Amino acid sequence: MKELLVILKPTNLFAHSVKAIMWFILSLELIRILLYTLEDFPRLLFSESHGYSLIVKVLNLLVLYEILITLTSAFELRRIKLTYVVDTAVIFFIRELVVLTFSKKGIDLQPTLAYIGIILSLGVLRVIAVRFSPHP
Repeated sequence: MKELLVILKPTNLFAHSVKAIMWFILSLELIRILLYTLEDFPRLLFSESHGYSLIVKVLNLLVLYEILITLTSAFELRRIKLTYVVDTAVIFFIRELVVLTFSKKGIDLQPTLAYIGIILSLGVLRVIAVRFSPHP
């Protein structure tokens, strides 16, 4: 009974509701990717555009998952961990780099180097955040 009252507190109820909605959205996106793959499987093997769109969808799913992890930790710890935010940003920029690489436009040197610089900077920031964290 005491555990139920803890869950029903307004802040906990909001946190559980947000987590449930995010997991529902993540599950729907995963089901959508699986249905897309099953529906277009022969075309995925022989067409670049379908393979490209599948890669983009999976990378979007990874970004959504990282956002879910960040929100979950924020509600549970009542603070936002810098490492989770940096992880989300790194995944997003890796996604952008892969999308840029596989796009039909070709690879431009300047945006590619900019994305690589951002990813490296975020990697250094993450190492510093883990190494000098006040909370072990």
